[in-house]
Amino acid sequence: MIEPSAAAQLRRIARRRAARDHRRQRSRSIGPGRDSGISRLTWVALAASMLPGLAALVALLFTWMSVGQTNKDLQISEQGQITTRFNAAITNLGSASLDVRLGGIYALQRIMQDSSRDQRTAVSVLSAFVRQHAPVPVSGFKPAEEYRPPTDVAAVVSVLGNRSADREVTQDGKPLYRADLSSVDLRGLEREVGLTEGGMPRRSNFRFAFFTGADLRDAGLENFDLSGASLDNANMSGVKLSNADLRHAFLGGTNLTDARLGAADMTGADLGGANLHNAHLSRAEETNETSEAESSANLTRASLIGANLRTADLRGVILIDADLTDADLTGADLRGADLTHADLSNADLTGAKLSGAKLAGAILEGARGVPPHTRGGSP
Repeated sequence: MIEPSAAAQLRRIARRRAARDHRRQRSRSIGPGRDSGISRLTWVALAASMLPGLAALVALLFTWMSVGQTNKDLQISEQGQITTRFNAAITNLGSASLDVRLGGIYALQRIMQDSSRDQRTAVSVLSAFVRQHAPVPVSGFKPAEEYRPPTDVAAVVSVLGNRSADREVTQDGKPLYRADLSSVDLRGLEREVGLTEGGMPRRSNFRFAFFTGADLRDAGLENFDLSGASLDNANMSGVKLSNADLRHAFLGGTNLTDARLGAADMTGADLGGANLHNAHLSRAEETNETSEAESSANLTRASLIGANLRTADLRGVILIDADLTDADLTGADLRGADLTHADLSNADLTGAKLSGAKLAGAILEGARGVPPHTRGGSP
């Protein structure tokens, strides 16, 4: 019979063995046995399956970096090429050969088409070329001779007229820069106007341009966009401005004797002190898209002696102190026009619309077609 102390000792030994066997069993399940081998193979297979994706990701990142660097290199190369082309064009402009100069002019045109950021510089260079090669002489012109601008000067005007207008104005329509053709001699200029895809004559872009003091006698400026242009004190005698856009143009003191202004849009134009002797303004338009204050053309003190204004739309036009002696205003629309102190001696107003016209102090001696009730002032 086993003594109690021995029995207890045997039970302790049995418990120790059971605990040791349990630890061994757990060690086998996570140790370097068969199950552990299977787990490692699984991880190796998983890692191997991820390698192509990682490789593709690395390749994509490398490609993106390469494309970005390539684009940057292309931009640098392109700007370098434009700089080289620009320098070559400037060199050609100074050549003694007409053909070489023409090559330089059209090279600058191509640069303007290819690079919007370089258009401003090209416009400045081409404008300076005209001012240098066709200036109005300080001593004045010799009388009589028929004149046409040199071929290269006419080519520059054509190139400037065909440039993109959208690049030169802000979103609110203000000019970023202007072509400066002040005091240039463009007498007798004739420019071949191209056609749009719709078959309409293409506009020549001279918006906001400076023509101050320029000589444009007998020039063909049909369909020119001269909106906002400065034409003050220019000599435009006999100029052809049919269908031209003269909205808000400055024509103060301009000589427009015998000018052809048929269908020209003169909304908001300032012709204060302009000379329009025998000018033809038939069918000249004054649109009503803007407010009355903005759309009223200013012809204060303008000389319109003998001007052909038949059927002209002169609604709201300011003609204060204007000289309309012998002017033909047959059928003209003068509703709301301000003719205060205007000289209408011997003018023909037959069929003219004078509703709301201001005629206070107007000289109507010999005028025809004036309703009797208007001779004492406004109707």
